[in-house]
Amino acid sequence: MLKSLFNSGQDKLANAIARADEARVVRLLGKLSPEKLVQPDTEGRHPTELAVLAQQPRILQLLLQRIASPVWQASCGTPLTLLAIRQPQNSLALLSVLLRAGADPNLLHDGQPLLHHCVVHCKEDELMLHLSRLLEHGADINQSDATGGVLVQRLLAGGNLPLLQFVLQSGAECDPAWLEALEDPALAHQLRRTLEDMRIRALMLGR
Repeated sequence: MLKSLFNSGQDKLANAIARADEARVVRLLGKLSPEKLVQPDTEGRHPTELAVLAQQPRILQLLLQRIASPVWQASCGTPLTLLAIRQPQNSLALLSVLLRAGADPNLLHDGQPLLHHCVVHCKEDELMLHLSRLLEHGADINQSDATGGVLVQRLLAGGNLPLLQFVLQSGAECDPAWLEALEDPALAHQLRRTLEDMRIRALMLGR
């Protein structure tokens, strides 16, 4: 049986996205209605999901500009923001496009906030940028996971001082008992100094 024109258009768009053919995507976007852009292809994946999987932030942006009500989940049920974080290339750019389009920065998946998922999936040298981008868009730095754990607790085990200082200066709460339990006394000392410097600065500013 011949494919319908709808399926044909969807498949052509899916193929163009997979090939990262931005020019062809633009041409096809002119032929497909916004309603069709949220419909899945023959494998059940909608175009924005395909753009994330293809690691193409520009194509993702073009798609989201045409869609009034994006589908925020992939066909497997994974949020697109988490799918973006998991990509080996362009994860920050993909995440940024989704957040600018209205994706929820405080979304929970499998009992974990997106900030916590970043700790698991992002490269260490890119982690701060991902956390910063989520915070810029309203992520709650003290949002707990299903067990009650918060971001600082996750990061303490890694011992990355600049990263820990960044989250503390971004408003993360830190129980003194967590620092007492650290096996690295030098790290605990530096973090206490950071907290004390923040306290003094707040007093000077009258906060």
